[in-house]
Amino acid sequence: MNFKVVLTQTAEKDLDSLDDKACEDIIKRLYKITENPLHFLERLSGYTLFKLRCGDYRAIIRIDTAKNLLQVVMVDHRKRVYKRLGR
Repeated sequence: MNFKVVLTQTAEKDLDSLDDKACEDIIKRLYKITENPLHFLERLSGYTLFKLRCGDYRAIIRIDTAKNLLQVVMVDHRKRVYKRLGR
């Protein structure tokens, strides 16, 4: 069962601010995991969110299994993404 990838406005802005190569790599990786996302994602402790590693970048994702959705909440460099979550 394939999941559908949905970007929030914040995630869209984050991807727009990245260079073209990094943005393309992240999008390819997101669509690659749609068949079995739980195999590739790691749960963030203390949150109902998951992270996807894409080189030096992290995509923070919310999973809605009832609707088969992967909602990308934000994308940022690994140095900054956890600070933006409030950690």
